[in-house]
Amino acid sequence: QDSAIILEYMARKLWSWRTCAWYVGVLGAALALLPFAVPITVLGYAVVWIYTWTHDPRARKNFVKVLPVDPRRVFRCGQALWAGMLDGLGGPTAALVWAFVAAKLSRSTRAQDTAVRDIQYGPLAKHRLDLFVPLSTATGAVVVIFPGYRWSRTKRARMYRPMAQTLCGDGLFVVLPRVGSQGSPADALEDFHVAVQWVVANAANFGADAARVHVMGCGAGAHLCAMYSLAAPLRTWYAQADRMARGAQLLASAEADAALRRMVKRIRHPQRVAGLVLVSGVYDVVAQRRYETDRCIEHLTAAARAFATGEEEAWSPALAVRALRRRSAVLPPELFPRSVLLIHGRLDSTFELAQSQRMFRELCAVGVPDVQMKIYANLRRPWLSRC
Repeated sequence: QDSAIILEYMARKLWSWRTCAWYVGVLGAALALLPFAVPITVLGYAVVWIYTWTHDPRARKNFVKVLPVDPRRVFRCGQALWAGMLDGLGGPTAALVWAFVAAKLSRSTRAQDTAVRDIQYGPLAKHRLDLFVPLSTATGAVVVIFPGYRWSRTKRARMYRPMAQTLCGDGLFVVLPRVGSQGSPADALEDFHVAVQWVVANAANFGADAARVHVMGCGAGAHLCAMYSLAAPLRTWYAQADRMARGAQLLASAEADAALRRMVKRIRHPQRVAGLVLVSGVYDVVAQRRYETDRCIEHLTAAARAFATGEEEAWSPALAVRALRRRSAVLPPELFPRSVLLIHGRLDSTFELAQSQRMFRELCAVGVPDVQMKIYANLRRPWLSRC
């Protein structure tokens, strides 16, 4: 009898007028959208296939073989591409382009250009930088900007000039170097090191304080700035460990540890910077590659082209800080920057907020004196104009 009552109650609830109206509405919406299903599907496949053709390195050998066919994979890949476009429009890309175009078009309201352009900072022809000098109320602090969304080069460094001029108006010396080429992240990091060395060596000549050099980057630039700040503690750890046991290993993977050693050897006499400003960066490349795989874009991203398989751990500053903390009995805090500011947008889908949160926790645990983090709840990619 109880079972019959329960079944009768469920039947009444299931076929209530509200439930029937909901089913009718869903069916009507499906029938209304049916004529658009085929064009939308064809458009989705076309966008994903064109992007795969232009961004997947495997497409050069066999274009047809790498094209995704599974509709679920195409849907997830399309979602990721759409979210990435929104990240760019809602972040520094649109702001930088708009500021650059406005600076080119406007004449009356344009800030006075105080840049000394194309200064040679290294032995190679590509080693050029722009130095922005404040006209008055100089604070002595220097900001070296790693301008780039890529790990290998800074092709569009000129787009950062309006932002650099704005910072210069606040009394900061701003250095905008052009680093990297078509090489690896290690090449770009080595060029950035040469630029920072030039700034420290010549700071007194243009009125700046060599002890107040800060580095700043967004996205891939934030990642490489974080890696550069760890060059000094990593070199110190390897030197001390090799005295005790030849070939000491810092990272769990032998392949990744060898890659980290090679990277550290290229940064000779690393400079300890006063501070870091890291905007929407990636600090755990291993987790980032897993995240990209879940979104079905593991072969389409810049990280896929920049980091070789098996070396992701070597290029993860958060993992390097954790390894230093766990394997070092005494780690002098003066090897690390005195202050770090991490900035991230909660809605960022390219590099998740968890990346900055993990880096924040590791820096606090290792004893960096001043670590701050700003999270913008309603933004994808915050930039200085909003910060």
